[in-house]
Amino acid sequence: MDSSEFVVDSAVYTFEEVIRAAHRLSGACYIEVVRRPNAHAVLVSALPGMAVPVDARARFFTDLADEKLRSLIRAETKGLHEQLVHAAISQAMPGAGSGP
Repeated sequence: MDSSEFVVDSAVYTFEEVIRAAHRLSGACYIEVVRRPNAHAVLVSALPGMAVPVDARARFFTDLADEKLRSLIRAETKGLHEQLVHAAISQAMPGAGSGP
C-alpha cells in the first residue's frame, strides 16, 4: 500500500484531535492533514523503501477515539485543572495570587 486517505467528519472531531491522532502515525509514514468542507482528510503516504502499515487505518481511528476522549475529559475537568494550577502557583509564590 503506497498511500491511503482517511476522511473524518469535522462535526464529530476537531482539527486538533485529528492532528494529534495523525501525528502518532508519523514515525511509520508521511502524514498530511487537510481541511475540507465538513471534513478533515488525513493523507498517509509510504516512507521511502517502505509501505504504509496495513493497520494504519485501524491505528488512526483508535487513536482518534482516544483523542476525542482526552478532549472530553479536558473539558470536564477544566475548572479543576485551573484551581490546581492556581493553588500550585500560590504555594510556590506566596502572595502571587492575591492581586495588586
